[in-house]
Amino acid sequence: MGFGVNEYTLVFKRAPEWQVKRGGHRWEVLRPTPRRHTTRRGHAERERALGVPHLLVVPIYSTLALDALAYERFLLSSGVLDAALRVLGHRALSDPFSAETTRKKIQSLVMAAEVQHIVDGMSA
Repeated sequence: MGFGVNEYTLVFKRAPEWQVKRGGHRWEVLRPTPRRHTTRRGHAERERALGVPHLLVVPIYSTLALDALAYERFLLSSGVLDAALRVLGHRALSDPFSAETTRKKIQSLVMAAEVQHIVDGMSA
């Protein structure tokens, strides 16, 4: 039995200050595409006027035998995306070291969720 490694990419975007509600997240998930996300026309125009958004791209290497859609469902149902948003918190990620540390923390969250998924499958 061979094992394959699949590559996925998580993308987070820093929300503009005017869009952050009190107690809300300063970051949002761009990929996988949130099902609940809708962009109103005024917001899109305002975002364009603000310039280039801050993005954090997190590569994920997974040994789970899931296609892209199934893996996105796994990420959503496992709660790992919400945990990643908590990790991002109010971090500015203004230097490469903090961005890389945050990327590694998010990768470790995904890895822990995958291990739990495997363990749950073994005990079922």
